[in-house]
Amino acid sequence: MKPERESSLVEVLDRLLDRGAVLNADLIISVAGIPLIGLNLRAALASMETMLEYGMMEAWDKSSREWYARQEAKIPLRQDEVVTFKAFGYLWQEQGIIRRWVPGVWNVTSSRLLLWLRSPGEVVFEADLNDICKKRVPSLTMQRQELELVFSGGSARIYLSEMDELEEAMERASPVLAVAMTAEV
Repeated sequence: MKPERESSLVEVLDRLLDRGAVLNADLIISVAGIPLIGLNLRAALASMETMLEYGMMEAWDKSSREWYARQEAKIPLRQDEVVTFKAFGYLWQEQGIIRRWVPGVWNVTSSRLLLWLRSPGEVVFEADLNDICKKRVPSLTMQRQELELVFSGGSARIYLSEMDELEEAMERASPVLAVAMTAEV
């Protein structure tokens, strides 16, 4: 007999992880009719998604999610500082020949603008709101507007889809910035 379809190892693993396999086995070793050793084996092999779908390992999943939530790094805020706006966006970085957009979460606090990278838990960009002059500029490569920030520590180019909301939050948090914006117009 020849199989209708040859299956590869990848297909077998895909089916095994998608559907899963359960093994229930009882093994009794006896000598002269007297049972000496008993082995009860229960094993399940499947992807975590499949196991959770069938109600297996729910306690482990819950405890691991709680542990990771406790380990998550928090934004280092100053005393009496509150985050007033959060949005995902990018910061243009140039380091020698490497030029790239760095993704992160832009946070407008009561006194600062900062870009937070959640996974390493670090602040990539930070500037006091009272020290920032901002200007919309066209992108060098795409048809979109970017924000050029000039501050005492240098300058930065940023992009996020909620650009208007970011500017409004910065103006609400910093009266000096709002006055500077009305003076430009």
